[in-house]
Amino acid sequence: MKKLLTLPIFLLASMLSTLAQPESLEALKADYPKLMAKFGDELNVQRADYIFAIDVSGTMNKYRAVVVPALEAFFRSLQEGDYVSIIKFGGEATNEVGSAGNINPETTRNLIDYAGHIYDTPATNFDKEKYYKWTDLDNMLHYLATDMKQIGRSTLKFVFIITDFQHEASPARRGKEDWAGAARRFATEQAGNNVYVFALQLPGAGRDLEKVRNVFPESFNFNHVAITNENALSDWFTQRKNAILLDKFQALIAHKIQPAGFSIEPTLDIDGKLALGVSWNSNPVYDCLRIDEVTTSDKDFEIHANLPETTKAETTALNVGKLSLKGVSLLKPCFRTIDTGLTASASFDVPYRDELNKLGLDTPSMQASAKVHKALFCYPLPLWLFCLIIALIILYIILVIRAFSRNASDFYRIGGKFEVTNDGESVTERKAAKNADSVDIGVGAAFLTVPDCNWAVTISVRRHNPFLLFFKAPAYVVRMTKGSGFKANGNKWGVHQTPVVPRYTKITIGAYRIKWIQ
Repeated sequence: MKKLLTLPIFLLASMLSTLAQPESLEALKADYPKLMAKFGDELNVQRADYIFAIDVSGTMNKYRAVVVPALEAFFRSLQEGDYVSIIKFGGEATNEVGSAGNINPETTRNLIDYAGHIYDTPATNFDKEKYYKWTDLDNMLHYLATDMKQIGRSTLKFVFIITDFQHEASPARRGKEDWAGAARRFATEQAGNNVYVFALQLPGAGRDLEKVRNVFPESFNFNHVAITNENALSDWFTQRKNAILLDKFQALIAHKIQPAGFSIEPTLDIDGKLALGVSWNSNPVYDCLRIDEVTTSDKDFEIHANLPETTKAETTALNVGKLSLKGVSLLKPCFRTIDTGLTASASFDVPYRDELNKLGLDTPSMQASAKVHKALFCYPLPLWLFCLIIALIILYIILVIRAFSRNASDFYRIGGKFEVTNDGESVTERKAAKNADSVDIGVGAAFLTVPDCNWAVTISVRRHNPFLLFFKAPAYVVRMTKGSGFKANGNKWGVHQTPVVPRYTKITIGAYRIKWIQ
């Protein structure tokens, strides 16, 4: 609330009646457009309690000319439905007829009339003893606690204590103060409410201010305002009057903010891929969580994070990146066990962050930590891909060895018997070939000479490069070294062509036929 008091008061126009509310709402819409778009309808029905504890002991009467007009203007500025309670206190404390009620035209008139007489000198010695001679702050605080817990009142409460904060109990009460009891009452009876306390210290030493301050829980937003002169009190009330809607708006937003309860549950796979199980409690103001950073306490490892990541789900799993060993090399695959702590830093990803800061509600940042223990495969490639590559390399080596063995095998060498016919008549003997790499047949052939012909062919074994074409077995090819063409596999081939033929094939050259016999 301290930050709220320092906001520029020109945000809201100064008016003396509830007719000022529409203009004040427009000012809020101009200064907080995104927050008002989301929560403006709730502000229209937001009600508040305004409780004034006013010291009327004999030394306070001199402030009558300042306090009374300030209160009157303040009452006129409140929304209908707001509740006002005036507690006058000295040696004792009380609510008198006309000093409390829900704001409406009649109640406002009654409150203004009551405020005008609150400093009147008591008519009887009995009343002087009760209110004029003593200032019992402890008694006032207990009465205030009783007033604040009345059923049916708003959860938003503004308390104004106007005194010089010098406790002087009557002889009958002296030594019987129960400051701790008052503190317990406020802490328990007002739990869950939004309470703002303004200690308006009139000129004086303020000797017992700290006693009063310590009675209120920290959640009450205790705010000390030192009033140095009469004009300062009047000016302060004018500012409060002008900022009523802003007070309500700030309290409305603040009440919706709840602890996030941010926690993480990290999971790692063997390759170091990091997923975070995220759990948190959203609220109407902060409804989107952003994971900004994840760090590890193990100096040998580093996190390559894909952040920030946002989520609106209260329980979810986010893939945030990879945990890897520093200095990992392609030449040094290894397994390492990591046993470390991970810390996730998070914030709220909301479009009205600047507006919250302007209201004095800083957007919090959060951290959550968790332990992780896992054996990791430390390599630039994932384990499955590394294993696949190794398997392919081994398979390649096996296939190359097999190709070498296949190329050297007698199985693919030329074997069997060869014979040449002309119009069905044998013109050569049958000649056997055994484990030959090639045979030549025809005119001038070394293996099988054919008389009275003008052609020559060679049947040879074609072997492939075992490193590149390891998947191809050796094949038999026919090449014509003399002549104009031949027929094999049912197709005609030219002199420069070398078709692949099956084992024991037949080759036709004009009327000649070469028979490869098993």
